[in-house]
Amino acid sequence: MTDITAASGIPSAQSYAAGAAAGQAPNQQFNTDLFLQLLVTQLRYQDPMSGSQDTGEMITQLSMFTLLEQVVQMQATVEKQALAQDRQQALSLLNKEVDVFGFDGETVSGTVTAIEFTGTGPQLTINGREYPLSSLLRVEGGSA
Repeated sequence: MTDITAASGIPSAQSYAAGAAAGQAPNQQFNTDLFLQLLVTQLRYQDPMSGSQDTGEMITQLSMFTLLEQVVQMQATVEKQALAQDRQQALSLLNKEVDVFGFDGETVSGTVTAIEFTGTGPQLTINGREYPLSSLLRVEGGSA
């Protein structure tokens, strides 16, 4: 049988173990691109005349890959929708009186005067300080 890692130049299991030991999460290294590379390499080096090849198993693997791709796409769509919803919610708070959970554990009250969109999510500016949208405790109506 052909050694897939040697034939394709794809890193071996030992290199993944070394990466994991170095503090990298295994799921960061083993992703769908690597799975696709392994699958293509397997298809390239398979011997159709060999009795050890199971066509049903290969079709099952292809079906699983298709399902995996659909789940990844669905997850990306859900994450985009959640981000858009957070942005809309934050924008609706502009010029409203709110209470947020402060950094020192106390409740901070004030009017939302600005909103900044960062990589960690919307930040509400209240009394000149920024607070994450997730710290919101109460909202009171304000001027539009």
